Amino acid sequence: MDGMAKDRLGPSDAVSNKAGQLWDPTIGAYRAQRLPISLSKSSVAASVDGKMNGNANGYASPRSSISSYKSVGSSIGSSATASTYSSASSLPPALLPRNSNLSGQMRARSKLSLRPIFSRRSKIAELPDVLSTGFMRAFVYKQSMGQGSSQANVSAPGRHRQYRILTSEYRYEKVHIVGSDSKEHIKKFKTKTGVRLKLLRRTLRERSFLAQHVRELKVPRLNNEGDPVARDTINIVASIVMACPNLERLVGFPTIYGHGFDRLTHALSTRLRLKEHLWLIGENAAITNRSQKQLAPGLMDPEQKASFANYHNGWSRLTTLFLHSPGQGILEKDIFINTKKNADHPLMLRGPGILHRLPSLKNLCISNFDMDDFDDFTLQHLPPLHSLRLQDLEGVTFWGLSEYSRTRNAFSLRSLSLVNLDITYISAISNLLLHLKNLKRFTLVQDSSPEVAEGELVIQPLIASHQLEYLHWEIIVPGTANLNLAASIKARGFPRLRTLRAPADHHGFLQALCKPRAQVELPSDWASPIPTRNPLPPGSLRFARNAAQQRVEEAWTTVQFKVTVEEDGVLHEVFDLNGFVGEIGSRITYSLEPDVPGSDFALVDFADLVGGGSEADVREGCSGWWNSGVGGGGNAVGDDRERRWSHAERPRWRQVELMKFF
Repeated sequence: MDGMAKDRLGPSDAVSNKAGQLWDPTIGAYRAQRLPISLSKSSVAASVDGKMNGNANGYASPRSSISSYKSVGSSIGSSATASTYSSASSLPPALLPRNSNLSGQMRARSKLSLRPIFSRRSKIAELPDVLSTGFMRAFVYKQSMGQGSSQANVSAPGRHRQYRILTSEYRYEKVHIVGSDSKEHIKKFKTKTGVRLKLLRRTLRERSFLAQHVRELKVPRLNNEGDPVARDTINIVASIVMACPNLERLVGFPTIYGHGFDRLTHALSTRLRLKEHLWLIGENAAITNRSQKQLAPGLMDPEQKASFANYHNGWSRLTTLFLHSPGQGILEKDIFINTKKNADHPLMLRGPGILHRLPSLKNLCISNFDMDDFDDFTLQHLPPLHSLRLQDLEGVTFWGLSEYSRTRNAFSLRSLSLVNLDITYISAISNLLLHLKNLKRFTLVQDSSPEVAEGELVIQPLIASHQLEYLHWEIIVPGTANLNLAASIKARGFPRLRTLRAPADHHGFLQALCKPRAQVELPSDWASPIPTRNPLPPGSLRFARNAAQQRVEEAWTTVQFKVTVEEDGVLHEVFDLNGFVGEIGSRITYSLEPDVPGSDFALVDFADLVGGGSEADVREGCSGWWNSGVGGGGNAVGDDRERRWSHAERPRWRQVELMKFF
């Protein structure tokens, strides 16, 4: 062997280090190999000598380099993969080339930190988080909707494994199970209920890497909560919640809390990333018996208060909270806020108040509680919020609202909804809008019309807000409230108002101040005329749109302008221009559309949130046939393709977002 052969190593001269890696001179680093054990010194020396003797004239071809790796690996066997990271500084000094350009490359690489030689990471994953997230969401959505060609939507994930890995995170972010189990599922798995829930639980338990991506969970709605089968379903849902460590919301599955222990409530209390929760406070037998013997407070025992308050201790990220009593449920005053004085800090209160245990709380809805549970005093001590909805609260008066608008915690409000509070005087509404400087949305719904107090001086604009952009004004009984609001808008009391929704605009005062509209009715209103024998209920949007459309059509038949053409005092021609309803140049849009599509009432209510009628109706159900044309990888045709994509017909569930309540 000549001196050149001793000083130079070709690509086929591969050696292994103690980690089971092979040195590749072409790239100047160790290459990962599947070696179960490290090579002995004798075997390394033998392989090096053999390779150098066979390639004494210089570098070998890349193919011979690959074959040499196989020969060395096959002599030992491969079952484990070594690390893919290496450094030029770890190169043995005896193997450094002396008279080649590779030595300069090694010195340059020796200054670098550890880096991967081979990376199977997708180019999509190398993008910034914002771009990669948006791309993968669009990719998954396009697949789920069946848009584009079958080659792009179905075959691409099969050809590129990294797409399946990346999209699994976004596919499991929202898990929705709608409708009841099919008869085929029940017969196949030999269980009465919860077939898909049990399959989902098994999947999430076996594949925890998928469970950690679940953010939103939708499960079939209960038909009868007192049924033993329904109780088993609640326990299954609780076990699914426990399998999802990063769960943020449980939607479409309202359950009533009766001040007793249940597994689902406990499971949700352990989810530290929960962002929204709905409490439906039900009746409790012990509290009902106690209320017949004594008055509030003191109807709830200390254990019931402590257990309910402790559920909120781990919800440091909760932003939206709903407290609703569908029947005679009770939550005492000190459950909402802290009412006991602190001896160390006289200005601070202490107690089991849940609203002061939620540092991230921004949106709050309180509905249908007795005056002993929630009153003006409770209102004054609410924490700082962005959105607040008060509905059907007997203890809240116009005086309490006026005082609340002056508190420091009320200044952060951006949305305020007052539903069925029966505010007596319009001055309370004026004070609210005057002091809440950051308010963007305001909703007022009640039967009676708030009037001006006797002897009060009226100066227009009587109601004003310089930041308000959206106003829902619904006064069922006619009065002076609509006229006062119209006068305030005309006096430029709402310079930034852009949307006005007034389902009870009895005389069209508010419609006349908005942008002119030629068509107010929707195509669905033309299907059938308004019944005369059974009139629509108060607040019906269909009736409101019909009345607004009639005002527009009556204006079309009325001459509102006349244009005369004169020349030298001689009248040549007169043009009659019909009228319209609205004000030219107005920036306000007159809206009569509901919060929930298809509803006849403008404002979303708890019946839309907890009602199960939409999930039981399969008239517009989905059976999977829309996806049969996408294909199944190119091999499924005809009936086989249809059987692959079809499933039992289930309703198309429409989610009611909680933020629509504000």
